[in-house]
Amino acid sequence: MAKQFTSLLQVLKVDDVEKKTGKDGSEYTIHTAQCALLSDDGVLEKVGALRIPERMRESVKVGTFQASFALEVAQWGKSKGEVMAALVGLVPVSLKGGAKSA
Repeated sequence: MAKQFTSLLQVLKVDDVEKKTGKDGSEYTIHTAQCALLSDDGVLEKVGALRIPERMRESVKVGTFQASFALEVAQWGKSKGEVMAALVGLVPVSLKGGAKSA
């Protein structure tokens, strides 16, 4: 199994699934969530979109999580062949007083 790393992540909004058509005419979907990356002590560091793997679409909900990532080689689009971090697990966590601004 590939080495995994973790990050504190707050899912702010789960986006609607986006349907796309590839150059070869094949259809595919992209599922993302708007997320806040938090430091280990809950301080807001950055906000951005997280691509959600198809196998995890039902488990991603609004909330705060210890997110696990593993490296994989992208098999799609402009990123094809690039080594990227991919979401592989979410464990709900509770932050005392919620996320803090930097």
